[in-house]
Amino acid sequence: MLATTHSLTSAVIITKVSPNWFAFLLILIFHYLLDLIPHWDTGSGLTKGLKTKKKAALETLADLLVAGITVFFFFQKGQPFSLKLWLAVLLGILPDLIEFPSLFFNFRPFPLNVLEKFHSQIMHRRGKLPWGFLTQLIIIALIFLLV
Repeated sequence: MLATTHSLTSAVIITKVSPNWFAFLLILIFHYLLDLIPHWDTGSGLTKGLKTKKKAALETLADLLVAGITVFFFFQKGQPFSLKLWLAVLLGILPDLIEFPSLFFNFRPFPLNVLEKFHSQIMHRRGKLPWGFLTQLIIIALIFLLV
């Protein structure tokens, strides 16, 4: 999933669910559940040599920028700064961030290698464009119905 999809999902959960500990638990669970849906993301094709690291990095930075702007616009704008919101967003993309050292530097220390294997080989379902992107647009549309 794109960081934008995970971030918006996290923002909805943290603003609609209490207590906070339960919301944070749901955010982490939902990251993995969303990754079970076939999807395209900025890392798609990187491990198979279909995409360069530079292209993946630029796409990832663009995705993170869109995620931050979208969360800010729909959840933070006009409100006092919410550390809870931004920590939730960070938690929502954390499993993907954990994969960064292995994808870009081939660095897989324990226990990150175990988490990466669980995430990428067991929970991740990749889809090709355009269908892998369309599934996320549908999820984002559903999220906006909840906001």
